[in-house]
Amino acid sequence: ELLDELPRVGRISFRRLTADLAERIEVIVRFLAVLELFKQGYVDLEQPQRFGDIEVAWCAPDDVSTESILIDAYDG
Repeated sequence: ELLDELPRVGRISFRRLTADLAERIEVIVRFLAVLELFKQGYVDLEQPQRFGDIEVAWCAPDDVSTESILIDAYDG
């Protein structure tokens, strides 16, 4: 879902990324996914003030397709 939405919107708050999620575990998993994308260099994160909204900005090079991003499968 993130790999579909983030390149399309470019910049979004984490609050908006999780607004439609009902379960706390879904928010946690989404947060971990954002951190992994940050670690791989595909997004930038900004939090202008302590305890403020986290802004997520897609910054992957234009020549990177979302299909080429390594995603670990979770068999839950």
